[in-house]
Amino acid sequence: MLAESAKILEEAGLPDPKLEIPKSPEHGEVSCTSAFELAKKLNKSPMDIALDVASRAKEVIERKRGLVKSVEVVRPGFINFYADWPSYAVKIIENVLNSAEAYGSSDMGKGRRILIEHTSVNPNKALHVGHARNVCLGSALARLYKFAGFNVLVANYIDDSGSQMADIILGIKYLGYPMEPPEGMRFDEYCGDKVYVEVNKLLEQKPELSEKKRLLIKEIEDRSSDSFALSREIALRVLKEQLKTCWRLGASYDILNRESDVVAFGLWEEVFSKLKKNNACYLATSGPKAGCWMLDLSAHKTLSKEGDEVLVKSDGTTTYVARDIAYAAWKLGIVERDFKYKLFGKNKDQSDILITDIDGDIDFKVKDVDITIAVVDVRQRRPQEIVKYALGLIGADPSKYVHFAYEVVSLSAKEAERMGLNVSGAEFVHMKGREGIYVKVDSVIDSIKNKIISETSQRHPDWHPQKVESVAENVAIGALVYALVKGDADKIIVFDREDALKIEGDTGPYLQYSYARACRILEKSPIKQEEVKRRETLEMQEISLLREISLFPLLVEESVKLMLLKKLANYAYNLASAFNNFYESCPVLTDDEEVMKFRLALTRAYLITMGNCLRILGIPIVEEM
Repeated sequence: MLAESAKILEEAGLPDPKLEIPKSPEHGEVSCTSAFELAKKLNKSPMDIALDVASRAKEVIERKRGLVKSVEVVRPGFINFYADWPSYAVKIIENVLNSAEAYGSSDMGKGRRILIEHTSVNPNKALHVGHARNVCLGSALARLYKFAGFNVLVANYIDDSGSQMADIILGIKYLGYPMEPPEGMRFDEYCGDKVYVEVNKLLEQKPELSEKKRLLIKEIEDRSSDSFALSREIALRVLKEQLKTCWRLGASYDILNRESDVVAFGLWEEVFSKLKKNNACYLATSGPKAGCWMLDLSAHKTLSKEGDEVLVKSDGTTTYVARDIAYAAWKLGIVERDFKYKLFGKNKDQSDILITDIDGDIDFKVKDVDITIAVVDVRQRRPQEIVKYALGLIGADPSKYVHFAYEVVSLSAKEAERMGLNVSGAEFVHMKGREGIYVKVDSVIDSIKNKIISETSQRHPDWHPQKVESVAENVAIGALVYALVKGDADKIIVFDREDALKIEGDTGPYLQYSYARACRILEKSPIKQEEVKRRETLEMQEISLLREISLFPLLVEESVKLMLLKKLANYAYNLASAFNNFYESCPVLTDDEEVMKFRLALTRAYLITMGNCLRILGIPIVEEM
């Protein structure tokens, strides 16, 4: 409809028409807003211009007799096009059925490469639901860009240096914590739930431990020390457990870049040299920062308000901001130094995952990246702005570095009470890793899953336990993933597992259930090959579903341009609602064979469209619930 409307207007004498999709179907399928722009140039009213253009457009429509049935002008100057739905319906369904899993995809990203960094959790703990938001948003972005034809590289930055790793080393090396977790406890849970939390309590009680921790931070950067070897072993063991959780959420990675290797491979050394050469940093000689190398932020309008940034401490250790700058410079390809890799393992789809290693024998070049996206929460906005500013100081194009900021996940009052916390009338509680106030991803999925297993076993006593378990796992993951991607990225999510599990309303299981319902229709159909034949009369619910299906390619394109996953999630909900309204009002398996064939084809088109949308969002497809 968009393409045909544009051609009609061009033939009517309106070059480069400005088109949009009206919010209400009352205003047609396509609306032209060019009259408002031309009114200023021609010194005429938008209404007069619109009426003149529409008059000529009607002649073209009558001559062509295509998908557009009519055109109307609506005050104060909109030119609205209405579809010939019997023809348009056939076109939509045929397009979807012929495209199948490619429906909605495009080549808008052809020849462009994007590096997306997400997850990037300190390897000292199990993932909590706040981390899961990062994983789900980053994974969905990667799938969205791939669907739009981009060459996508996914990186996970392993923060195996600095303070939080030192906490674990302190506990195991000096405070008597064993290397092995208690029986039945995963290593990442042991490090985060027990060692990390308890060591932080001891640091508050015994200030003398802080000096030992400070020395450990320095030792971790010395690759010849036993503290480095211990840190590397712990980080690797935690990482392996963390990735099991990430894979469960549908994530996949191409490369794992260890923060400690940013220094080891000389990336920081090269970037530090560039900063010095460009007079972008200086050695502080007095005051509390004496002996530290500082990034000069005086020329930045906002960053300068909080003072210059420490890059290298007086003891010679680098800050995480310094390492982030070097890593970002590497991602954009403005450093000569590069990593070496070893094979770490495989993703669920059996694609290789590489990890940086000083003894690695694999070269993996990251070159010609058009844009790099760092999925990092809003609390890191200032450090991310510093990274971007520093890139410009050493000759990079800062516009190629994008901080995809998202707000944190908090716990609802009910969720906090389930953990035994006193909420004191608060509506939600912020998670605090050091205090052990968080909900682990796997425990959330498992608790939702167990509830689904109980309900499904009662509803389907004939199902094999393995089938019940598989469906429950997928529905539980769908519930969590959708809850974490459906909102505005810049809004705090107040998480409650009971709300995420609801079958009705704006939830993952609601989308999955609508898909499964469509599968049942096709399974029961006596006709296995749907035919798309023109029907002169269509029900309102059929048209509403067709309209939603037709919008999918546009939503994908808009989501890519705006980097907005919320639009795609909202679309999935609207699509599911349109199908459920169609299902309730328009019997598919009817005695009228021609109607049945059409509605079966429409149901198939819905399945394809919803399936493609769910795959981008990372919501598992469930054919039976």
